[in-house]
Amino acid sequence: MQNFSPPSFAPELMLAIACARWPPDEEARQNIERHARATLDWSRFLAWVTRHGVGPLVHRNLRRTTHPALPGFVLDQLQEQQARNARRVLSQIAEAARITRVLGDAGIRSITIKGPVLSLLAFGDPISRISRDVDILVDPNRTANADRLIIQAGYRRIAPDFELTPRQHALFQRFRCQFGYYSERSAVAQELHWRLTSNIKLFPLTGEALWARNDPVRLGGTDFHTLPDEEMFLYLCVHGSMHVWFRLKWLADIGALLRRAPPGFTEEVAKRAHSLGIARPFHQAIALAHLLLGAPVPPPVLAKATLDKATPGLVAAAYRALNWDGSPSEPSQTRWFNMWIGLQAYRLRPELAYWWAEFQDQLCSPEDWARLPLPDSLAFLYPAVRPISWTVRKLRQFVGD
Repeated sequence: MQNFSPPSFAPELMLAIACARWPPDEEARQNIERHARATLDWSRFLAWVTRHGVGPLVHRNLRRTTHPALPGFVLDQLQEQQARNARRVLSQIAEAARITRVLGDAGIRSITIKGPVLSLLAFGDPISRISRDVDILVDPNRTANADRLIIQAGYRRIAPDFELTPRQHALFQRFRCQFGYYSERSAVAQELHWRLTSNIKLFPLTGEALWARNDPVRLGGTDFHTLPDEEMFLYLCVHGSMHVWFRLKWLADIGALLRRAPPGFTEEVAKRAHSLGIARPFHQAIALAHLLLGAPVPPPVLAKATLDKATPGLVAAAYRALNWDGSPSEPSQTRWFNMWIGLQAYRLRPELAYWWAEFQDQLCSPEDWARLPLPDSLAFLYPAVRPISWTVRKLRQFVGD
């Protein structure tokens, strides 16, 4: 894959990437020690680790290196971060179990996505992955009931953080895929999903296929239902591609799952990806995991990915996102990053129906609903308001700078 070789990232980022490989083998250990011998700004290295959300993996891998160039304060800070993450994960598990029971008592079945459950499946324990929130998927027809129950359970809805009119609620459920909540008592954030992606044309997998797993994942004394293995892997490919893999932790999930996959798994997932029309996100994911993390990919599957004409551009875009502006600062806070991410979404599928659905999705802006409340009879005006609102915000940024 010579045409896909990574660019010259900063040595601090290269070490962070080397430490995101799991499980480690002798080649990985040597790679880590080689990058650790470089002249490094260790504070900048820690900033890259934080920016990419791979602290637990970096901590586990660096503890295995004996290279004298590694300063003690680096492991101390990573150990402190890991302890905080472990406490947060325990709270997330407890709250996920509580909300799952609340929903179940009301006859609402749910699936736990990503978070500590994924950490257990990918890395063998629930605390090797940093999770911002707990993601729960329910039947779309039960969304309103689930929303009410989560709020009654002590959560405040923060996305959107205002009361929706009936028309706005219908639009939100059509063009978005989740509500966001936060509990001050437990300091845990939750997301309630009724679809896996906002654009239903991107990942057209719904219904009973998502509920087919018959081996619950046991965590903290609770059995959690999650996505079946193939569907989970494909969803992670799509999720990472939607965000152009600007967080290394998403790619680490893919790499770890590929290393734990049973024989024939990747070939079967490749067939599913093609049948669902998501070959591009799949090819992007496995190419990046192989190139950056040394993940094992069967040669025929890898060859097909490299022959896909879209793959080089998608891989190059991910390299740019991983190293946005060559800085470990949060990319979403920069001026054009979010718009660039939105434009990249049009590359994930080549169909007009998908592009149209994506265009409609991006025109739907609940932020505009909050800024300019309109009666439901005038809600059709919001798509026209969106470009004006966006332009005004950008002009204010320029004036502010």
